[in-house]
Amino acid sequence: MKASPLFSVCIGACLILFSSITPAQENGAAQENGASDSETPTERADRLYETFASTAAGLDLKSQGGADVFKLQTQPLFRFTSDGDIFGSVYVWHDENQRLAVLGTIGSLPIQGVTVEFIELHLLSPKPIEPVMINGFPTKRWTPRVDDLTMHPVPDAPEVAGTPAARLLQMRSMARQFSSEMVSNGVKNQLRLLPKPLYRYANPTQQHDGALFAFVWDQGTDPEQVVRLESIEVNGKVAWYYQPLRLTYRELTLTHKGSEVWHVNEFFDRDQPLQNTPYITGLTAPIPQPQ
Repeated sequence: MKASPLFSVCIGACLILFSSITPAQENGAAQENGASDSETPTERADRLYETFASTAAGLDLKSQGGADVFKLQTQPLFRFTSDGDIFGSVYVWHDENQRLAVLGTIGSLPIQGVTVEFIELHLLSPKPIEPVMINGFPTKRWTPRVDDLTMHPVPDAPEVAGTPAARLLQMRSMARQFSSEMVSNGVKNQLRLLPKPLYRYANPTQQHDGALFAFVWDQGTDPEQVVRLESIEVNGKVAWYYQPLRLTYRELTLTHKGSEVWHVNEFFDRDQPLQNTPYITGLTAPIPQPQ
């Protein structure tokens, strides 16, 4: 994720407040983008990753009625950096049955010389959840629709294999049949599939196995598009299904063996205070530099 012009405008007032409580950047370039001249690059990255983990742990995600509180898998699936100034961690939350409930990225990027945290969440659970408040610019209330969370049969998929190792080989092969394209500032970018899945289901069975596969672009390894593959039993027959997931506000197109199977336009409603799409994104807060 990189900030849109509207994002930058929205945080202007906060940056003014932030600068009033933060020591002036007297040491010039050494303190740009939230860095301190007393920090090594590794120390800075570790500090940012700890901030993301704290933000993830503080999110209140649960089913409608609150009976099922989603549990964060504290170890991130993936950490990424881009150009030395954009960092992020990818997380998942599970429901009480240990099934995937939410996928999210929490990271940081520089805006006007200040490191600002961003958050992206995508609902995976097919059941409604309690409204989630995301503090930021502006603060958002997220009540995602579940009717958009459709699993589609994988075209020409093989029969689901009987062993976990064989199913993983099948999923990796099916993932390579998909291609993803992203439009950024009017330019089409062919995304690259990471060779290993971001996530593999725990305790897999033939009736319920799956994985998340990520597509990234050439400006870093921030997942922009994710394809979820899952074996599902319907009317006594087990088959492979897929679900496209966005982790960017940009326009995306997914193809399977050259045929378009999914398309989403740029997410222009990303700055609205009320959000009801399965995907939400926004800036949360400036990240103070160490004193």
